[in-house]
Amino acid sequence: PEIYKMRELAAVLSKRRFERGSMNIESTESKFLIENGQVLDILPRERGESEKFIEEFMLMANQAAASVAMNEELPFVYRVHDDPPAQKVSALKELLRQVGVDASGLSDEVKAKEMSDVLESVRGTRLEQLINNQLLRSMAKAVYSAENTGHFGLVMENYAHFTSPIRRYPDLIIHRILSAQVNGSPRKVIEKRFGNYVANAAKHCSECEQKAVSIERDCEDCYKAEYMSHHIGECFEGVISSIQSYGFYVELPNTVEGLVHVNDLPFGDYILEETMELVERMSNTSYKIGQKVMVRCDAVDVSAGEIDFVLAEE
Repeated sequence: PEIYKMRELAAVLSKRRFERGSMNIESTESKFLIENGQVLDILPRERGESEKFIEEFMLMANQAAASVAMNEELPFVYRVHDDPPAQKVSALKELLRQVGVDASGLSDEVKAKEMSDVLESVRGTRLEQLINNQLLRSMAKAVYSAENTGHFGLVMENYAHFTSPIRRYPDLIIHRILSAQVNGSPRKVIEKRFGNYVANAAKHCSECEQKAVSIERDCEDCYKAEYMSHHIGECFEGVISSIQSYGFYVELPNTVEGLVHVNDLPFGDYILEETMELVERMSNTSYKIGQKVMVRCDAVDVSAGEIDFVLAEE
């Protein structure tokens, strides 16, 4: 019976979180089906209902731990998330204009609630995944810090990583500090023991996290390239996910992403328009972010994790 009460409570917490402006952004994660070391299939990873309401409780626990640290003035390792850089907000507004989404609600000093409203306005449409990904790219990276500057995305003044001490070192640091406090250590003793330590630890943990994320992405790219090596010559429908001067990237429904190089496009003189559109000068043919295209897998480099697509006839 407690499980149903948990679901009811999670719904309340979720509703409150979105009312204050927290964004319901989903990061695109891949699920690899591997047998005997070979990738049999790649699917978008979906979160189940139980995972979602467990996450709501984790957010509350993380917030509670950070609030204790602030109230008790303890040295601590917070999880902070700065406001989006102005340049990225400007680029986001331009993208929204290009795809026909109303961006008038986004102020120069954008608030999380404003970005959340934009995403909710396209929920359930073909633009949802595109806008979701662009909102992610427009935001600053969350990091660890001894100074509490708040969390933009979650709209929380006090936030820390507390709930995964077995697998995450910043959580373990916090457990040690709170354990000392709970066991009655005076604040001066805690300050002497952890005061200088937390700043260096926060910097170290942020750097290691970024390295780990980069390695994980490289590893996934290699798996995806290996999978696509068995599908060379096959055609797929995908969506243009990003534009560069040298071509554009196309993402397939299974999260695989490959490059259509400008040299493989129909002959012409292509120019990049504000990183949103690749236009051929003479014919005015254009390729835009969010546009659906048919592509054929042309080549892969498994060790580099690179996949090359070419346009296919629809």
